[in-house]
Amino acid sequence: MAARIPSRTHGRPASRARERGLTLVELMTVLVVAAILAAIALPSLANVLAAQRLRAAGTDLVTSLLVARSEAIKRKGRVEVAPQSPGDWTSGWRVAAVATEEQFDRRDPPGLRVAVALAPESLVYERNGRLAGAGVTQFEFHDDERQPGVEARCVTIDPSGLPKLEKGACR
Repeated sequence: MAARIPSRTHGRPASRARERGLTLVELMTVLVVAAILAAIALPSLANVLAAQRLRAAGTDLVTSLLVARSEAIKRKGRVEVAPQSPGDWTSGWRVAAVATEEQFDRRDPPGLRVAVALAPESLVYERNGRLAGAGVTQFEFHDDERQPGVEARCVTIDPSGLPKLEKGACR
């Protein structure tokens, strides 16, 4: 009896294991699924970034206010915190001595989707570290698109000049 020769399929021996890898259809399916997931996640990522910008803007303002208060006490003189462009706190702000205009701190614009409400034209710290003028002063940083899930930040400065950052809109 003669030895049996394995049959050939399309020029390859039948006993050879199937080659591993992805077909073009499988690759395209994976890419389509990845694109759909990315499209779903993108809007929530934009809201996360907006919320982070609000938090950073509030923290930056509190830091600048503490620098202004500290410099006013240390130099026994008035120190002003004012927007870079008059009346527009979204342009950033600066901290400078009123008498000499020596600048102690400067902050760049807070970024996209950040709006500022309730803000005064400027703030002046007296030589004792208290705010010039009576009463409580507030700044509200909120999302200018008012998207749900992006919570505002409120910076409240009491008459003693101490700032406090809180989550949520100002009351």
